[in-house]
Amino acid sequence: MQNDLIEKENPITERTVILLDGRQINARLFSDYELENHDQLKIKLNFGIFSEKSKVHHAFSNIIADLLSTHSIRYISTILYAFEDWMHIENKAHHEILDLSSLQSLQMINPSYTAFITPILRRLSKYYPHLIDTEFKDFLENTIKWEERNPAYFKLIANDPEKGAFTLQELESIHSEFNLAFSKNIISLKDYTLGWFMIATGARPVQLSRLKFEDIQVIDKDVMIKMPLAKGEGIIEQGYFLRKAPTILADCIIKYLEQYSSSDENSNFFKLNPTQISNKTTQIFEDLNTYSSRLEGKIPVNAYRFRYTLATRALASGASDQEVARLLTHRSLSCIRFYRASMPELQKPIQDTLNEEMGFFANAFKGKLIPSLDDAKFQDSAIADFFRLAGKTIGSCGTQAKCYQNAPIACLTCPYFEPLIDAPWEKLLDYLVEDQAKEQTLRIKEINIQAIKAVKDIINLVEAGYK
Repeated sequence: MQNDLIEKENPITERTVILLDGRQINARLFSDYELENHDQLKIKLNFGIFSEKSKVHHAFSNIIADLLSTHSIRYISTILYAFEDWMHIENKAHHEILDLSSLQSLQMINPSYTAFITPILRRLSKYYPHLIDTEFKDFLENTIKWEERNPAYFKLIANDPEKGAFTLQELESIHSEFNLAFSKNIISLKDYTLGWFMIATGARPVQLSRLKFEDIQVIDKDVMIKMPLAKGEGIIEQGYFLRKAPTILADCIIKYLEQYSSSDENSNFFKLNPTQISNKTTQIFEDLNTYSSRLEGKIPVNAYRFRYTLATRALASGASDQEVARLLTHRSLSCIRFYRASMPELQKPIQDTLNEEMGFFANAFKGKLIPSLDDAKFQDSAIADFFRLAGKTIGSCGTQAKCYQNAPIACLTCPYFEPLIDAPWEKLLDYLVEDQAKEQTLRIKEINIQAIKAVKDIINLVEAGYK
């Protein structure tokens, strides 16, 4: 894609594009037409919303036409409907450059559509920088800075599909791939612990860089964290909020302490500065094979996305402003209203907007039921639950790798888990539900929800075919 597509005296109005299925089509940049998708359904593409008289519109139509080679026809159709909705709010035909007034009008459109427009704006900023002003460009590139400087734009930040809160589908993809990579020794214990700190606490990188070994207290199997507060760097006492680590994070921390314990309790827990923690977080998840249904591609991850997700999902679960403020280690409630303002948008499932059934809310259990250990792939890899089921064997591991996860709970959603048909699943389910109810923080209650879903899946399978 080159700028000369729109800069020459008579810019092109039609382009040849290769679709995902290999078909070659003539994509008309300023006309409405229909294309058949892989299910032989005719999908309308309303490129006619763009004006040939506007350089901004030429850029938009070319960017969206490019996506026909990498995304589904349905996805492109939804993008165009989103732009049509935006243009009803403010007439963009006369804009030779996008400025903050366009950013303000974006907040007024159908909430479910903003997630489809933001990635296009980011591409506009990259490929056609002369068509977007400095402030608008800065907003797209430095959302964290804008959150602090002008929280009025937080609704857009939280719903940004590339830099805002994750959807439930994206969280499930991240958790599954993250755990799988650790089970295969692709991710180290240190990186696994750092990743779960981000997922489970939503801590800022600067907070984790200040965390010391003395801030971690292990009491039996419970782990308490004195989470340093991020603000007030010049004061003598930074202050902290006491947090109970959820089960998976607690297990990571205990094993991390066994491997990396320091004789100097005052030394830093991760021994990384804030920038290194931010970069390491991005790198850890960048290497995973994650998938976002709303982006139809890999999930972009940064440290702050977990923070936004933690807050918005806590609010969705009914948490008060005070509870969310403490969850995020905020000293005041002033910024929580911006998280709450973003909630209606986050609750609209992207799958409904796309009107396509995606397969990502499938069963949490991904393994294979076995009648006895004689049917297991490795008969010496039995998995027992000593903590909840008095040492009762509940299944076998389909791999002999030492994954160091929170067995057997982490096993429940592992594709290599081979559960026994006659294990006491009802008893384990009762324990997990009771244990979840003990958590005080609503968002933390959801950390292990996949394990509960997996046990229910196993029970349904047993009742359906093995009784």
